[in-house]
Amino acid sequence: MSRRSTELAAFGRELKIVLRGRPGDERKLLFVGILNKYLPEGGREAVLVGGALVEFYTSGGYVTGDIDVIGDRDAIVPLLEATGFAKSARTWWNTDLELVVDIAGRDLRRTEHVVRVEFAGYSIPTVSLEDLIVDRLLAATYWKSRTDWEQAMLLLRAHRNRVNSAALERKAGQNDVAEPLRNLISALETAGDGPSPSKKRPE
Repeated sequence: MSRRSTELAAFGRELKIVLRGRPGDERKLLFVGILNKYLPEGGREAVLVGGALVEFYTSGGYVTGDIDVIGDRDAIVPLLEATGFAKSARTWWNTDLELVVDIAGRDLRRTEHVVRVEFAGYSIPTVSLEDLIVDRLLAATYWKSRTDWEQAMLLLRAHRNRVNSAALERKAGQNDVAEPLRNLISALETAGDGPSPSKKRPE
């Protein structure tokens, strides 16, 4: 067995062991951490974006069915195929692991900043909380998506004390959603939502 074949088999075993018994939001986050551990050294990391990151930051207040990552499709797909994921349209499914992976068809925006979430011994690259809120506002504005508006509200309500307000306003302006951000803040203030402490994530 080649070294790469051994690594692919180890990837599958680690997924089963680490994800066993974890709630959905943690499973999605940890999948990306494990995935990056087995991607070719020196290549692009897989960065977690989208609904699964919202789910983690809201402790399951919003639940999504898939894991959106931005990364090197040619490096990620062999790992998925080796561990029993099957392709359906643009997503990859593994019914045994109860995971659905969507490799986003875009690169990071020039305004997006990658940060690392340290969780359960893994270091997971994600877009920043400010970028995530802006991404939801973009979808809410240009796709008229009420769901994305509600996600932005959930995120800001839960993490208002940790959001970098200056960075959030700057990124919103750079992405032409400054007014939707003002409307979001106004809606939260009208509802009486002041700063609230973030929930500490369990290990």
